[in-house]
Amino acid sequence: MPKSSTSFESFVSPEELQAVVVAVEKYPEFLPEVKRVVLRQKHDDGFLATFFVEVKVSGLEVKTEYTVRYVVAPNEVTWKLEESPNMTKNEGKWSFTELKDGETKAHYEAELETTLPIAPELQKLFADNELPKMMQRFRDRAEA
Repeated sequence: MPKSSTSFESFVSPEELQAVVVAVEKYPEFLPEVKRVVLRQKHDDGFLATFFVEVKVSGLEVKTEYTVRYVVAPNEVTWKLEESPNMTKNEGKWSFTELKDGETKAHYEAELETTLPIAPELQKLFADNELPKMMQRFRDRAEA
């Protein structure tokens, strides 16, 4: 599937927004498709986490899990797939730029590839429809 990307602005600082992004164990509290997250390892520059996710794509309910390695740097968070029963690629990046008055511009990009029996066009349509909703949830969480 091609890359998905978007940007948004928030009135919180880059550090506050990045803190929401890296608190993956709290995702089930505000991302309804994320049912559970297990932190596997923490290291100096990041962590390994397993996500248990349920989504509906074109009327088909999909349950999956995947483990990704996060690397956390100032104003940037990247991740890359470690293992999954039905994903072959899951990688991406968040970047945070401070604007005037302590506001933040966040940029998100991700690329997913799966072996699920869902046409790539439908996967892209799903991602394009869901991405703005997901970004709004991150913004709302940070600004709450």
